[in-house]
Amino acid sequence: MKLGRLIRIMLKNDVKEILELIKTSDKICIAGHMAPDGDCIGSVMALYKFLKPLNKNFTVMIDGTIPFNYKPFVDETIMVKDYDNEKFDLLFVLDTSDTKRLGKFEDVLNNSKKRIVIDHHKTNKGFGDINIIDPEMSSTGELLYDILKLTGMEITSEVAVLIYIAVLTDTGKFSYANTTSRTHVKTAELIDLGVNVSEIDNLVYNSKPADVVKAFIDSVSKVELYYENKLGITAITKDLLAKNKVEMADLDGVVEYIREIKEVEVSCLLKEYDESTKVSLRSKNKIDVSAISLKYQGGGHAKAAGFELKENIENTKRIIIEEFKELLVQ
Repeated sequence: MKLGRLIRIMLKNDVKEILELIKTSDKICIAGHMAPDGDCIGSVMALYKFLKPLNKNFTVMIDGTIPFNYKPFVDETIMVKDYDNEKFDLLFVLDTSDTKRLGKFEDVLNNSKKRIVIDHHKTNKGFGDINIIDPEMSSTGELLYDILKLTGMEITSEVAVLIYIAVLTDTGKFSYANTTSRTHVKTAELIDLGVNVSEIDNLVYNSKPADVVKAFIDSVSKVELYYENKLGITAITKDLLAKNKVEMADLDGVVEYIREIKEVEVSCLLKEYDESTKVSLRSKNKIDVSAISLKYQGGGHAKAAGFELKENIENTKRIIIEEFKELLVQ
């Protein structure tokens, strides 16, 4: 039996078990990672919309602000603001590489009878009762689409749009190496289900408010280059956010923009919080930034990863510069 066929059979068996768990559960929680991106938001909302007709008691948990460009696709009234140790029969955790990434909702894991993890991060070791983790998938959205198709239930145009957003954003508009021919085939199926490609592109990528653009420019204008321009670093500070009256979640794409510099092999964005600095890393060619992230209890992919340090911006920058010295200096 070929490996591909074996994987499909295993997935089909998992889906059968998941459907049985849904059938026997009343209170169901769907959770995604903190500081949510398009893949997280699209996947969480797609699963919620897909399961909603089953008339279960649903709760959605995401620790963080929904960025402005995803708000048209999200009903924020269904999302709980805080966790009061409510218990659930079944928990879905999507696009979340480890338990810490659930943020203030991490304790929901201990208050759920059954846990299902659906993810595509290679650093995910599996913390559910059912773990469907495929690092070869372009996105959690693409993996979720395969799962939903196997249920035999209807995938509405609304659900298709949300999955499309997940795939679109996590592949960098289908430009990253994680995009495969299978990704394009599934995207075509989503379009046939009712996705309006140009409308979504305008909402997700062409709708930045002026204040967000000014903050973006402030951040990228302060890029510092090291090791013959192979490492690019900038920061989003609390002062920058206050000056432009925007939120951290609104400044998506800064770290990718730095990676567009011809000489840059690794781009780094430092995000300043009250007691810590969050680090976003991207690489262009051979360097595996997830290896650095794992060293600091973070996670992600070979070309996109991140972690958090209990350090200020300057100390974190020094650590990053030193970490990449051996990798970038020939």
